[in-house]
Amino acid sequence: MDLKSLHHQAEELREQDKFTEALKLYEQVIVAYEQQKDYSSLVEALGGRFLTYKHLYLLEKDQSFAVFAKHDALSALEIVQNQPLGDKQSQCYFHLGEVEMLFKNYQKATDYFQKSLDKYPSKDANQGRYFNHLGEAQYLNGDKKNGLQNLLTGLNIIRQFRESTDSFLINVWESGALLKLFHFTRDKNHLDEAKKIIDSDPRLVIRHRQLDQFLHSKQ
Repeated sequence: MDLKSLHHQAEELREQDKFTEALKLYEQVIVAYEQQKDYSSLVEALGGRFLTYKHLYLLEKDQSFAVFAKHDALSALEIVQNQPLGDKQSQCYFHLGEVEMLFKNYQKATDYFQKSLDKYPSKDANQGRYFNHLGEAQYLNGDKKNGLQNLLTGLNIIRQFRESTDSFLINVWESGALLKLFHFTRDKNHLDEAKKIIDSDPRLVIRHRQLDQFLHSKQ
């Protein structure tokens, strides 16, 4: 199997909640990309492994996984800053914002998410996801007005690009935005809309687990 296929397989394993298997493949592709000096792909693979560690932390509540995630995010940013990869800066700052969310450093998370948006190159569904995360960080940092505004802005942008975005990604991002809005507003319409999306797409393995945990915690 070629390197790009291995990388893709690692991504699929992560989204299937098969984190241990995903980490083994990420290790292979990260080493190979470094040996080939393919820094753009290396940054993407570090981002994928970062997400794997993030999900493991959220699942296991073992802080070592959050530390591993932080190291991957910082490594990716350092590579981007030392290579002509300015187009990936936004992604790196976004991941660092996610790291600070894990550690409940909401002001730092807000700053990183804002920086990622300032450097974002275009308007698309992924930009909506960035607004959504900014809104969550702002809300948890006490700025509820701007937080809710950006949560809704993010959802609206995601929906604006629904037809032109990969169906798996759009379902992940829209359902995630709706779950956050329900968590903060208690508007059951948001929960019902999220559940409808998640139930309609069997590929959303992580979202199915998160929804089950979410519903169980509300009982």
